[in-house]
Order: sequence, then structure tokens, then C-alpha cells
Amino acid sequence: MLSQLLTLASFAADPPATTVFHAGLANTTCYRIPSIVQTGTGTLVAFAEARVGSCGDSAVHTLASRRSTDHGKTWASVVTAAGNVKTALVGNPNAFYVPTTKRIILTYVKHTPKCGGDCGVGNGMTYSEDDGKTWSKEMDLSKMWGKASGSLPGPGMGLVLSSGPKKGRLLAVAHHSAYQEDYVVISDDAGKTWAPNARTFPKMDEAQMTQLTNGTVMLNMRHKAAKTLGRGVAFSNDGGSTFGPITFEKELISPVCQGSTVTFGGSTYFSNPASTSGRNHCTVRKSADGVNWPSKFLIEAGASAGYSALVGGPVGGTTHGGILFESTAGGSISFALFPLAMQ
Repeated sequence: MLSQLLTLASFAADPPATTVFHAGLANTTCYRIPSIVQTGTGTLVAFAEARVGSCGDSAVHTLASRRSTDHGKTWASVVTAAGNVKTALVGNPNAFYVPTTKRIILTYVKHTPKCGGDCGVGNGMTYSEDDGKTWSKEMDLSKMWGKASGSLPGPGMGLVLSSGPKKGRLLAVAHHSAYQEDYVVISDDAGKTWAPNARTFPKMDEAQMTQLTNGTVMLNMRHKAAKTLGRGVAFSNDGGSTFGPITFEKELISPVCQGSTVTFGGSTYFSNPASTSGRNHCTVRKSADGVNWPSKFLIEAGASAGYSALVGGPVGGTTHGGILFESTAGGSISFALFPLAMQ
């Protein structure tokens, strides 16, 4: 049964945001690191790290999930999508919805107890064939991910190519330790097998990909100098098989933080704390080409942990998009709608 409507907070979003994960929910100390997908039925499935004992990166955590069938107004009970607090410690949710199989695929890093950050020892995957109600046993991806094994996916959403010769290809991006390098990992059989791209991206960190309206794949990356240079980007014109050089999007200013990007309906969207003073002003920007970003919408002005995940399509019709974000409401993860026709 769906839970009762959760407490609304005062956000810039209209209608107001709903709290999806909060401290104490399902006996969990803290939730961080959002990811979200929308299935073919319109069901929203949200993910987060469930941290036990503290809210720090070293806390033991599994990957928690909640689902909404009414466009984010209410959310079902918490389900463990991956991991076990005693024997299978996992983090960095990175979710795909694969239209051809109607599966939700969740990739993640596996790590050791008391991990203090980037200390992955392998990678795993689980999937759901019933819109997130139940989850499969883990599939160990460590050998297939090769040199990328133990790197931290996303966090956020993986990319399923929607057009071009490689239509249906799955692309995951993961980083190996802080600001060392990023890897792109590819599946051409809907997640059954994976292989790392030969290219790496030095000095980059948490990243997301999207396929622009012209078919180009954009890789959008966190790095240390984003306050002055903007986000790091690289582009692929062959479905992620090869990428051009790393350049910088000066309009996408950012503190040292994760960001999210999706493309649908002829536009590309990007979310992050749009600030150089810290992790505040969670904002969605809109672009027609993935290069120029003239439109924006403020989700929340206050300071928070800063991470966000955009839904890869309209939510509840054709006029609004959706964002799952770390909010100011007591360290919670909240969901909000935003107008696609932003100024």
C-alpha cells in the first residue's frame, strides 16, 4: 500500500516538493546520493544510499528504493534494492530504465566495511521487472568492468541511447577515487555483458551522460576547478565508442559537487548547486543544444548536501519535469516538479 502523503516543504518548486527519504525512515540514520528513473507505465522509482550509524561516507549502507505511481505525490514503503548491512556493502546508485526489456537496472560499487570514501572492491548490478516492487539477486560485474572495476558509478542515472546506429546501448560512467580519472563502461545487450571503453578522463570525478537532440553523447563531469572553469565535458559522435577532448562549460558554474543531466522533448536539462559560494541554489538549467544554457529554474535556494537526479522525461503530462534532490529539510532527499517552459 502507498504511504500517506509526506510532509510538504517550502521550496521554489510548484507544486511543493515531497520528502522521499529522511532520517529515521525504515530505521536508517541518514539517506544520501539520489538516483531516479521513470518506467514505461509512468511509475517513478527513487534510490538512495541508506547509511547506518552516521551520515558520513564511512557509514555502512545499502541501496534503498521507493516508488510512486501518482507522479511523486506519495511514495510506497522503503525496499532494499541492493546490498546487505552485514555482508554486502554497496553504494553509488546508478539506475537505467531499458524500454526494450521493461527492466530497471541498478548498477553500483561494492566496498569494504568502514569505507572512508572511494574504496571500491568491485561492481554489481541488480534489476527489477515489476516497476521496482522486487529486485533480482546481484550480478557481479567486477570482471567485465575490467580496469573500471571498483570505480564508483555516477551517481545518478545511466544512459540508454535513444537514437543512432547504437540505439539501445547502455552507457555508465564511473570515477576511480577522487579526481583521478573517469571511465565509460558499455553494454550492447541490455545489461547482460559490459566492457570498459579504452578512453579515460584524467582528473575528473562524479559524472553523468546524456544524448543530445542531434544524437551526440555529452559526458558532463565534476572536477576541482568548476567554480572558475565550469563543468568538464567531452562529446562523442559515435554512441560513446570514442570521445573528443575534455573542455569546460563556463555557464555551468558549480561548487565541488555532483550534477545531473537528461535530454527529452527537444531540450537538454542540467541540475546542480548553481553557485560558487557553496552547495546552495539547487537549479535546473535548460538548453537546446547542450552548449548554451539561457533558461533556468530555481528549485531551492538554501544550502544542502547538493546532489540531484533528473527524471529522463516529462512527469504527469507534458508541462513538467521531475527532480530528486538533497534538500535543506533536515538532510532529506525530496522530489519536486519544475516547469519545462522555464525562462
